[in-house]
Order: sequence, then structure tokens, then C-alpha cells
Amino acid sequence: MSLLARSALRTTSARIARPFARSFTATVPKMTLDANPTAIIPADVVPLTEEHKAAVLATAPVLAEHGLTVTKQMYKTMLGNNPALRDIFSHSAQTTGVQPLALAQSVHGYAANINDLSPLVPVVIRIAEKHAALGVKPEHYKTVAENLIKALQTVLGDAFTPELQTAWYHAYWALAKIFIEAEANLYSIGHWQGFKEFEIVSRNDESGTISSFEFVPKDKSQLPLKKYKPGQFVTIRVWVDELGCYQNRHYSLSDAPQADKYRVSVKREDAPAGVDVPAGLVSTRVHVLKVGDTIQVAFPVGSFVLPEELPKNVVLFSGGVGITPNLSILNTVTQNPDGPAVSWIQAVRNPEEHVFKTHVDNLVKSSNGKVQAQAYYSEVDSVEGEGIHKGFVDVAALSDDALALADKESLYYVCGPGPFMHAVQNGLVARGVDPKRINIEAFHAGEA
Repeated sequence: MSLLARSALRTTSARIARPFARSFTATVPKMTLDANPTAIIPADVVPLTEEHKAAVLATAPVLAEHGLTVTKQMYKTMLGNNPALRDIFSHSAQTTGVQPLALAQSVHGYAANINDLSPLVPVVIRIAEKHAALGVKPEHYKTVAENLIKALQTVLGDAFTPELQTAWYHAYWALAKIFIEAEANLYSIGHWQGFKEFEIVSRNDESGTISSFEFVPKDKSQLPLKKYKPGQFVTIRVWVDELGCYQNRHYSLSDAPQADKYRVSVKREDAPAGVDVPAGLVSTRVHVLKVGDTIQVAFPVGSFVLPEELPKNVVLFSGGVGITPNLSILNTVTQNPDGPAVSWIQAVRNPEEHVFKTHVDNLVKSSNGKVQAQAYYSEVDSVEGEGIHKGFVDVAALSDDALALADKESLYYVCGPGPFMHAVQNGLVARGVDPKRINIEAFHAGEA
């Protein structure tokens, strides 16, 4: 570590830059469980003092430089000493480095915003949802605490002074308490606990790589299924023999809520040619499933949803398999004669991958003008058909009507690959859309 980095660690500010503008607890519904999940928090943990915050803030520059090394060390030690946790953490995300990078960014973000955590609220909510879907328990936070502090000590060495260790100890548990309470609330309102067995009752191959699966609970006492919110996701886990553990993936529900079954549309992640990247561990196993097979499913969760009070206009941007949560929203609002007008904008590579085209076309025809649809093919020489365009989605070139810009209360939902989402989000802001009205759903850690 550089002398400059060590100096930054040892130099602390005596004053808080600004007070909390909003606390996480103001955004997370109150925990309703009878048990006290925060009992796991050590008795010697105290509320953060100004000195604690100043010390944590001073580590932000160092974490920006060395945070990834810290998180890689943490995961290596933690998963090596706690093999049962491999049932929770994604092997692929560990192998590619996506998960350590996402955690490094989160830890740095926490340190940099320690005096005003409000910018992190959306991130915390999203992480808590994923944690609840994976079955993260309060006791897991103790394991993470031990390994994170050890990793900080190992990587930062003497620069991680006793004062900084104390500050980070209390700061970690302050954040852990927020997550534990948020996740406890999600468990309390969840449709069930843990993973339940479902039976596949139908399969439809939408394209060469995307297949839809409908499945029903094997335990009929679960019927009728509690209604989920369109745009939410379920988690499917499969056993991977070569790893000796379960692996989980989150899949958006791709249809309007039904009382007796769920539907997901899964893209098979094949190993790309000429690149040292393995095929998807879970998606390839899901794609060999057939009618009558059993899968393990966790309860629906997620906040990429419409508000209770529906807007007059909704604009749905989908890239590739990012169509799935938006399709659930589209199918739901079009069932309501008083529902919002919808502008559907879909990006695909070619006609063969234009999944659900006929379905969307039929919704447009039967909507009496309330639904308009456009699609963009990025890998073709020419296009034909109404609403079909060649190239990439260019928000700057879309009409005011397609973006519902006349209505300042319009809501925008964007899901797809990371570059697609960032381009659409930036394009909407450039067209004058309030960023607060733009909703992003990231399928992979670090994409939002």
C-alpha cells in the first residue's frame, strides 16, 4: 500500500460533512416477525459516533484502490472455512470476479456515504431482496463480519489501526442491522419460507435459447397462490454435482399473476465461442427439464413493480431476455380496461430472437390504441414490418409520443444488459425525464 494511502487511512475528519438526509429505516416497512432477528448483533455494538463515521469516511479512498483485494480475500477465506455457504453464493459470480467486485463497490459506497446513507437506499433494498430470496439468515452476518474484518487487517496491514478496526466493527453492524430487519420483513410477508417443490406442467421454446416454463406447487395446500406483483422474480435452485452444492438463480416471472401457477422464461447461457467463459451452471440445467419434472423455488420478491396508484402512461424498455419482468407488467396492465397506456420498446439481435412478438402484436391490435410497440434488430441487413427498425435503440431518436413525454408523471421501466440499461437511462434523462421516474432491473450484480 502506498504511503499516501496509509496517510489517508490515518487522517480523520473531526466533523461530519452533513447529517443523514434520510435513514434506511424510514424506507423499509417495520419488521413484523415475533422473533427478534437482530439478537445476533453483539451486545457491545453501539450507535455510530461522529468519530466512528469520520474514521470510516477516511478509509474510502483506500477502499477505492484496494477494496477488490479485500473482498477477494474475504470470500476466499469465508467460503473455504464455511463450505455450507456455497449453497448461497454463486460459483460463477465468484469465478468471474463479479461478486467480489460488487461487494467492493458496496463497501466503498458505504464508507463514502457514511454521513448520508440516503443515496444507498435503492441499493440496500435490492440487495436485501436478493438476500431474502437466497435464504440469508441473521447468523450469516456474524460470519461475514469476522471474515471482512480479517480481510481488512490482512490487506491493509498496520494502516488498519485499532481505532479504524473499532470504527469498522460498529459501522459493519449498523449496516447489518438494516439488512437483517429489512430481510426479516420480507420473510414475514413472503408466500412461504425457504425453497418449495414445484412441478413443471408446461414448457414452450420461445426461441433457440429462451424457453418458458410453467410450474405448480406440489403441496396443494399452497393453492391458491398468493398474488405476486408484476415485475417480481422467483429464485430457482439446482444441485450441481461437480461442485457438490446447490446453485441459485433469480428469474423474473414472465406473466400476469395467476392463482395456480407461475411462469418464468429462461435464457440458456451457452459457452461463447473463442472465449474462456463456461456455460451457465443453472440455466443449462433448467433447459433440460421437461413436463413432470420437479424444481425447487423460493417465494417471489422484488421492487421493480408498478405503484399501487397506477400512472396514466408506462414506457417499457426491454433488451434481450430483459423482456421478462416487463412482459409480466404488460400482461397485467392490459387486463385492466382502466389501466395505463403502454409504450413497448424492445431490443433484440434478429427476428429469430424476437420472443413474444406475436403475443405483443395481438395486444397492440386489441388495445384500441392504448398499446404501441417498437422493436429494434441490431444484427440484420434489412427489416420489414410495422414498428420494426434496424439498429440499436436510440432514445434521442424516439418520438415524444413513444416516450410519453407530455405526461410528466409517466413511469419508465428498463431491463436488459448493463450497457443497454445505462444507454436508455442516460438517454431518458437527456430528454428531460426525472431520474426518479426511471426504474432499473439488473439481472447481474453491479449492473444497475
